[in-house]
Formats: sequence, structure tokens, C-alpha cells
Amino acid sequence: MMFKRIVFLLFALIIGTTSGWSQTAETDLLDRFFKSHQLGARMGVWANMGDIPPSLLVDQNNNATLASKITNSNFYFEAYFAYRISPLIMMELSFGMSNRGSVTLTESGTTNIGNLILYPLLVQAKFYPFSIIHSRFQPYFTGGGGMYYGRRSTQISTTRFLVTRDESSTDFYYSVGGGIDVPLANSLGLELNAKYMPINFSKSLITIEKYDGLSITIGIKYLYNKDGKTRKGRHRENRY
Repeated sequence: MMFKRIVFLLFALIIGTTSGWSQTAETDLLDRFFKSHQLGARMGVWANMGDIPPSLLVDQNNNATLASKITNSNFYFEAYFAYRISPLIMMELSFGMSNRGSVTLTESGTTNIGNLILYPLLVQAKFYPFSIIHSRFQPYFTGGGGMYYGRRSTQISTTRFLVTRDESSTDFYYSVGGGIDVPLANSLGLELNAKYMPINFSKSLITIEKYDGLSITIGIKYLYNKDGKTRKGRHRENRY
């Protein structure tokens, strides 16, 4: 419900901001946008495309139980920097985080409570296939890959001696996605982004390896123009 409200407010802001643009102002804004680097953050939903660990595991040999509350939908946050190479191409470095749910380990009379968190660290190319078209809405596609790190850690323990059996695993694989950029002002832009991240850990994490996910996010970004200024009246075709 909160995500839907944020989407509604952002698109209301897009409509309110862009409705009064003149043709010249829009041309200047797009001209600056396709010269700018991007620094921003995205937030939204992580949709599970992989497996779900069992809600309860019992190890009778070690007198231990592991209870988890891992769901198919979780909050996702991502910070990123994108470097403009040309009007068509950017290179993006991003760091994401999704708390997949709580995990409770009870062993030898001690209870450790923590979370299962995924951290994607990705390098991607960002391609604007319609940059030559004069439009305030600019679709893009992304492709690349990087490191996926998952960790089950402990935040609360019933013993003052924090002796835990935390576990982690790492995968290196690709990612693909796309979205729509909407520049609002010389230094401000919004976007809608979707990204598929296949994750297949080599070592099981809470008994499973497959943690594939689809992130659906909205973002706000700071646009830094590498020329340091906007040239008024310059037509976009001159960028090439």
C-alpha cells in the first residue's frame, strides 16, 4: 500500500512539473539530461523468483531448531552512480539491499534472532535506444552483472556471549533490466526501474541455493552535467 502511494505521488509530481514545459525549455532540459551523470537511489519491491527455505528446521543431533519467516515479497533499496559515456550509453555501479525476513536459531538453550539479507553489487551498461527522439519520457535497457552476497546474521541473542552460527554465501552472475527516465529539472530526475537478478549460490543458505529476484523500484536522481552549464537554444541533434 505504501509503495502504491509513493508511485502515485511521484507520477503526480511528474505530470505537475512537465505540464507547463514549453518546447524550448523541454529541448534544453533534454539536451542537459543527455550530457549528465546520475547519482541516485531507488526503492520498491523485491519479488522472489527462486525457492523459499522451510519455515522450521530441526537438528536432533545438535538439539537445535531454525525457524524462518521468509516471504515472496520484500522491500528493496538500491543506491547507484551512472557515468555518461555518450547520449546513448551510461555505465552504472549499484549497491542494493533486501531484507528477506527474520531467522531464529535456538541451540543449547540459547536463542539468536537475526535476518536474512541479500546484497547485490552490480556493474551494468545502460542503453537509451530512443535518445534521438524528442520525448520527456526516455526508456532504457540495462545489462551487466556482478556479485550477489547473502548473509544470515544475528542481531539479538539471549546470552551476553554472542556465540553465533551465522552463515553467508556469494554468487557472481548477470543481471538484465530496463526502465523509464523522466528529467524534471536541470539537476533532478525520476525513474521507474525493473531488474531481474538470477542468484544461485554455490553454498546453501538456510538449506537452499536459488534466490533469484525481480526488483521493481521507483527512484530519484541528481543529474550532474559534465559541461557545467546548459547551452540555451541548442538543438539536441547537435549533440552528435
